[in-house]
Formats: sequence, C-alpha cells, structure tokens
Amino acid sequence: MTDRKQLVKEAYSFGYFIGLKGHSEWAEWVRKRREELYKQAEELGIYDLVKEAYRKGREQGLRDRSEMIAKSLIVAEKLEPEEASKKAEVAPPAGESEEEAREAEASFEREYLEFLQTTKLMLPPELLNSLKALEPPKMLKLKDQ
Repeated sequence: MTDRKQLVKEAYSFGYFIGLKGHSEWAEWVRKRREELYKQAEELGIYDLVKEAYRKGREQGLRDRSEMIAKSLIVAEKLEPEEASKKAEVAPPAGESEEEAREAEASFEREYLEFLQTTKLMLPPELLNSLKALEPPKMLKLKDQ
C-alpha cells in the first residue's frame, strides 16, 4: 500500500515541478520520466490514479507559476530593491511537507540538468538523415562530379 501512495505522491510532485518550472511535456527527459511512472502504475493497477495525480500536480504548478509571475510583475516596481530580489514563497503541494517538496524539486532539477548535459540536444533528429528531400536533385549536379 505504501508503494502505491508513494507512486501517487511522486507523480503529483513531478507534475507540479513540470508545471511550476514551465517545462514542456514533450521534452525527452520529461516523457521518459512520465512513461516510467505510468509503467510502474500499470504494474500496481493504479494507472488512472497516477495519471490524474500527475495532471492535477501539473495544473497546480501552472497556477502557482502564473501567480508568481503576476506578483513579480505587479509588486516589483513598488518594492525596495532588497525586497524585490527575494524569492516568491511557494506552498508545497498538498499532502507533502516542505522538506519533501524541496527534495522532490531538487531531484527533478538534477535530472533536468543531467539531460541538458547530453549531446542529444545538439544533434539533428535521425529522421533527417533518411530523407531524400534534403539532398540536391541529381539533375542539378555537374557532369564532372
């Protein structure tokens, strides 16, 4: 039972992190992580619950992100420079302590930074190598070549 609760919490925290940080769900590291969560959920028979927890976490993260942006835009001009530089306080996701929320965010941040260090971001997709349309037409080549 604790594995199920932990998996639901992890899905919610991951969704919250993605929403709060504004990461794209189509990024490779996000997609892989989400698929891992869903695979574990299928094995435990709680796929729908985990999917819903992820969705709710992401929506809550998006709401908190938009509130933080709105507060920064409105309040930044009225505050002293010292106060404006303080980070906005974000409430931890429902059912988590602040320490657990910080640990979850730190682990997701580490995972994101590790992904950024890979060369996959710089390489073109493999699909482009197989397309003939990218090669110049044969009739345009010179006879000597």
